[in-house]
Amino acid sequence: MVLVLVGLVPAAGHARRLGAQPSSKEVLPVRGRPVMDHLFERLQVARPDRIRLITRPDKRDVVDHARELRAEVVLGEPPDVARSLLLGLDGVPAEAEVLVGFPDSIWEPEDGFVRLLDVLRDGAHDVVLGLFRASEPERSDVVALRADGIVTGVRVKPADPGSDLVWGCCAARAGALAGLRAHAEPGMLFAALATRRRVAGIELSDAWIDIGTPAALRQAGG
Repeated sequence: MVLVLVGLVPAAGHARRLGAQPSSKEVLPVRGRPVMDHLFERLQVARPDRIRLITRPDKRDVVDHARELRAEVVLGEPPDVARSLLLGLDGVPAEAEVLVGFPDSIWEPEDGFVRLLDVLRDGAHDVVLGLFRASEPERSDVVALRADGIVTGVRVKPADPGSDLVWGCCAARAGALAGLRAHAEPGMLFAALATRRRVAGIELSDAWIDIGTPAALRQAGG
């Protein structure tokens, strides 16, 4: 059986923390190019069969740039990240492999998704999280990781993180992501799956920036 590999890019947010900007957050220039290009570059290293970007109809600059990058564009008004991903999963077979990344993030290494797929294809896990050390972990989902790479817990945007280890991308089986229907955030689903030891994690690097605040955008070089 030939597996389908699909990249999903949720980009339907309103970027309220970032304040007024000349364009949608995903196409703000960072290091000389639209910030979403960094994620697409990493997805393309994994050679997906297709990349789907999910966004709102009013984000015309994101739609146009995604099409320039040869992505499929899925339009909607999802209220949260989980619903964005479910829109992108429409028509994707349960046995497909899915890569998820955020278009407002910058991280290393370029082959991060390839490393996640290598572990997913071992067959012991439903989800493999790409992990990073974050300077502001309270803005992300904090992950508890065993020495053998098994994720034992995920806390969604905790006020008191207790750790700087966060997930910033993932590889998963499409069927496992059907559970997003019961949650607003993917981290909530991963927390539930972690109780059954179905989630693994790989520390990819300390290089992780989410440009969702003015300070983070400046740090990224925007």
